[in-house]
Amino acid sequence: MSRIVRRLSGLALAAAMLTACSHVPVSTMWALRNFDAASVDPAVLRAAVRLPETFEPQKGGVTLKIGWWRDGEAKSKHEMIFALKETTAPEDVAPLAGETRPGTRIHAYRVDPADYAAIRARQKEFLEEKARDPGKTHGSFGVGADACRRGDFPEGPLLTTTCLRTQPSGRYLTVLKNLDMREAATKEKPLDELVPPCEKFADRAESATGIAR
Repeated sequence: MSRIVRRLSGLALAAAMLTACSHVPVSTMWALRNFDAASVDPAVLRAAVRLPETFEPQKGGVTLKIGWWRDGEAKSKHEMIFALKETTAPEDVAPLAGETRPGTRIHAYRVDPADYAAIRARQKEFLEEKARDPGKTHGSFGVGADACRRGDFPEGPLLTTTCLRTQPSGRYLTVLKNLDMREAATKEKPLDELVPPCEKFADRAESATGIAR
């Protein structure tokens, strides 16, 4: 599944990548107009993905990516990726009740507490660099999701939606709405590669277990 990313440059929300741009609700852009990725508390951050019911998030496939770079040095971006942990806590899942749709499932995620220190260190690093060279240092903050499928693809659009919550008692904001994976597929990255069979990963796990024995 193609990576679903929302990027913030400084304090402003930038356009989502590639064809995803048209799937970012205007209400979300407005709600996040003052959101500062460098100061958000990773302990309260929550993410959610809505997938067709035959899809499943890959193990470790829902991630948080943060980084920073200077003008003219985008290729040498300082970046880290953290695998999010699925959560079934009522306070994380209940606010998503209004996002349910027939034929879909919603999965909620949180940052692994073991990653809090590393994320805060990267946020501090960005703020220090920004203070040293204001206006020329930019930050990125994204949530990505990779999925696999059980069985054949169902007929019709394969719609996926990503949500984000940045406040402990706040609502989830729709980051990308109804992104059709059929439209996201390309000649270089066909649909079968974007959303591979889940059995493919089970086979890898069994092979690894066999070797360990």
